[in-house]
Amino acid sequence: MASSFFSPKSMGTRILTGLTNLIIVNLVFIITCIPFITIGASITALYRITIAIVAGDNPSVLRDYFKSFKDNFIKSTLFFFLYLILGAFFGFEIYMVRTMMAENMQWVQYPAYFFIFAIFASACYAFPLIAWFEESFKQVLKNSLLIALTNLPFTIMQAVIAAVFILFVDYNYAIPLSFACFMGIAAIAWFYSLFLKRIFAKFGADINFNEEEEMFVASDTSAKKTDSSSDEESDDESDEDADSNEESE
Repeated sequence: MASSFFSPKSMGTRILTGLTNLIIVNLVFIITCIPFITIGASITALYRITIAIVAGDNPSVLRDYFKSFKDNFIKSTLFFFLYLILGAFFGFEIYMVRTMMAENMQWVQYPAYFFIFAIFASACYAFPLIAWFEESFKQVLKNSLLIALTNLPFTIMQAVIAAVFILFVDYNYAIPLSFACFMGIAAIAWFYSLFLKRIFAKFGADINFNEEEEMFVASDTSAKKTDSSSDEESDDESDEDADSNEESE
């Protein structure tokens, strides 16, 4: 029984491998976030690994993490600072209204809460999109907002989890921070990845992860089929031309 439990394809081995990968990627994520400027690329690389785990693949955590970190560094960093600047701007606006304006003018801060939620919602999907799809800056921004709007329950759930975690840190920071340092951040990303993979599939994506770092999307697959069919047609035409030349001879 013990031998079957620890066999390479057994459920026990897959669970232990998954937990080990989450612990490793959680530690690497924390380390790569220390310079602060690298937080965006670290989030992208984290989702590259967690979505791959959810997809049933067995990524090489360190190699694939740092490859994604390097390949998506510029775009991820731009998005991180965009969200950071916008969030700081609207957060400062809320602070100014609450501290400097009269009681009957407090309603002015409410639109800022809406924009902060929109920024958070876009960020929840932008980094996973960067991790798995080759899209322009504009496309990532547009698609992240579109997915956030069409999957509003999941978006709200992420906001609630983030708010609860912040409240726990404010109440007793030792326990939630200890959990986060052990494997908590990667575990939350893995939990989100369960939904993200389904959402991406709903939009026509077929996520695969292999040694060649290939990504297959439905549109790309159809394009390849079209190219292969055109190649077959050209081959048939060349065969017909050869036959006609032989007949004429």
